[in-house]
Amino acid sequence: MGAGSGIDTKALIDELVAAEKAARTTPLTTRTVVLDAQISALGQLRSAMQTIAGSLDARVKDGTLGLVPVSNSAAVAIERVGTGPATAFVSSISVNRLASAQVLTAPALTAGDAPVGLGTLTIQMGTRTDLGGGDFSFAGAGAAFDVVIGASNNSLVGLRDAINRCGAGVSAAIVSNNGTATLSLRGADGTAGAFIVSAAEDAGAPGLARFAYTPGARPMTLAGAAGNAELSLDGIAVSRASNVIDDLVTGVRLRLAKADPAVVVTVSASRDGAALAATISDFAVTLGAMRGLIGDFRKGAVGTDAPGALANDPTARAMDQRIAGLAAAAIPEANGLRLRDLGVNINRDGSITFDAARFAALSPTRYADAEALLKTLAAPSLSTQPNRLQSIAAMATPATAGLTRRRGGLATDLAKVDVRLATYRATLVRQYSAMERMVAASKAVQAQLEQQIAAWNNQGN
Repeated sequence: MGAGSGIDTKALIDELVAAEKAARTTPLTTRTVVLDAQISALGQLRSAMQTIAGSLDARVKDGTLGLVPVSNSAAVAIERVGTGPATAFVSSISVNRLASAQVLTAPALTAGDAPVGLGTLTIQMGTRTDLGGGDFSFAGAGAAFDVVIGASNNSLVGLRDAINRCGAGVSAAIVSNNGTATLSLRGADGTAGAFIVSAAEDAGAPGLARFAYTPGARPMTLAGAAGNAELSLDGIAVSRASNVIDDLVTGVRLRLAKADPAVVVTVSASRDGAALAATISDFAVTLGAMRGLIGDFRKGAVGTDAPGALANDPTARAMDQRIAGLAAAAIPEANGLRLRDLGVNINRDGSITFDAARFAALSPTRYADAEALLKTLAAPSLSTQPNRLQSIAAMATPATAGLTRRRGGLATDLAKVDVRLATYRATLVRQYSAMERMVAASKAVQAQLEQQIAAWNNQGN
């Protein structure tokens, strides 16, 4: 290249190809940038609406908007379980007895490393019946658990650890005091958490018998008897194996802290109007911010400011219109209640505000409908429920898919341009190469002629 003409035809070809590439790719690249901005903007709108829906759904599901259980005494604490109680209630509770666990203490040894003897202790869970004078009967339930003490764990500490590992439902601890170490065994709360301990000693290394506790042998001391919690709910006697009760009042957990039959504790559940108002106020603010975001994307060009990525976009316009219509939409699941009834207003300038006075005028009997309204708005997308927030968010999905297909088409067109440019370059190289050969041949003929003419001139001289 360039050998015949002396022209840098390689650089010339590069410039021609570059010019052709710019002419072909600039429109495609410009359209790609626009589509990328539109896809990104619609993704942001969809994500923002999903975030609003998710936040509202979390408040609904955590019981913030539901019935709030309260107690008038620390003797019976009450808390929400799941979404809380389904209906409002007021109940009276009297606690006659707290649930307790059986506790046994063994004769004291000198230290935790003192030997306890070899053999096997067997722990059996069941129900203990007091017969008076320390005597009792026992009805076993379930499998028995063996605790084997050998040479490697022949100590009070070894015995404690072996009991805790056996999985019998009994925990062991060592209490040290004034140069002594005492083994303490504790079962589960409730009457069925009682247990007995039988000992089978190794004749050559006795000692485990001191840790027995059966109807016929009681070297261990009963420090606490297993028993159920005894209480009354609205005058109805109730017995439970634990001081933490989840199945007495639906949707709440009771924690019994003190037994006093003379004390009547009132527990109740009602809706918190202040929490509901705060949630609606926050919701109005986020909806207003959402409309502001859509407005930024839809704005037209002003002076030197470029238009928004979604200017004149029908999907963004439709999403904005759907949000604006939320305030006036009656929700069947909420007995026809509207956001407008809860104080959510769409103002003339398009902003969304919360009217606390309007909400305050709402009857507390409709708080449940207000919760149902918000629950419906936050529910998953459904084509038959266009007012759901997730349904509004879903409007961006088909539009994004269409833009993405167009973006893919442009990428294909750009790839085709590269192929065409490669062909164009090859054509230019072929043409300029042929030209260089012709120029070189012409120069060779010229040189021959010049030599011949010079020879003729020399002959004439």
